[in-house]
Amino acid sequence: MGVVGSASGGRGKRKLVSEINITPLVDTLLVLLIIFMVTAPAMTRTIGIDLPSADGARAEKLPVSVEKEFLVVGIALNDQIIFKEKTYSQADFTNQFPSLVADMDLEKVFIQADQKVSYDRLVEMMVFLQNQGHEKIGLVFEDQ
Repeated sequence: MGVVGSASGGRGKRKLVSEINITPLVDTLLVLLIIFMVTAPAMTRTIGIDLPSADGARAEKLPVSVEKEFLVVGIALNDQIIFKEKTYSQADFTNQFPSLVADMDLEKVFIQADQKVSYDRLVEMMVFLQNQGHEKIGLVFEDQ
């Protein structure tokens, strides 16, 4: 706010100016507009992925420990579960799984799913394996 008064020294009447200086407001809004214009594409970008692929993520491969047992469960497109080169239906696999792995001391379970298998099916299998007591679950993908 500003005060307008006379230059003479005495009893000049001073008038109070009650106008808002909008220049800083406009500057601030323009800066915010630019910030949102720059960051909006990064925030709204969807994850359009076509799994599995690992092109740019290269790291030194560690030696695989032979002593530890691991299990590979495959999910085919036709809702068939592949376990030790044998095909099971979803219901048969869930019923027989505890007896199939009863004599194994597993460190990890890997899921190898077809690229076109829905995400829901993959999550269902992961939840099933976690409910069976297997906490270390990995996904197998094709290394290119």
